Amino acid sequence: MAPALPTEFLTRPMAHRAYHDLAQQRPENSRVAVRAAIEAGYGIEIDVQLTSDGGAVVFHDYQLDRLAGLPGVMRARTMEDAQAIPLLGASDETIPSISNVLEIVDGQVPVLIEIKDQDGAMGPDVGPLEEAVARVLKNCTGPVAVMSFNPHSVAEMARLCP
Repeated sequence: MAPALPTEFLTRPMAHRAYHDLAQQRPENSRVAVRAAIEAGYGIEIDVQLTSDGGAVVFHDYQLDRLAGLPGVMRARTMEDAQAIPLLGASDETIPSISNVLEIVDGQVPVLIEIKDQDGAMGPDVGPLEEAVARVLKNCTGPVAVMSFNPHSVAEMARLCP
């Protein structure tokens, strides 16, 4: 039986939340951390959250405070607003969209996309974030895989991107 993942996922180190290091001004899930991972030859794991207008941004937390120093939740921001928010730890980094990150990667290394659970209960209330990710993946090149700790999200991605 063939492995479920392309070989690159099984033979290459993966940089969790990209190759982040605040001492080097590379916040997690940032463009600069993605570029550093590519330069080091690492695969990349990123996290995605939903915006209020149905977009997918590369951001780990539900809340904005730890990574951006702002109150509130990502889901209350539009894609345009989210992409203008500076990330703490780097003077010129803002929250990227998933399409922006995948354009940077351009198939050079494998990308593992973690779809964050949106209802906090690992329940069946899924769909909009998965649809946003599926739209972007239709134009993606190179090895990519999607995961979630929510089994309903995984099932929805299997339906959207068989």
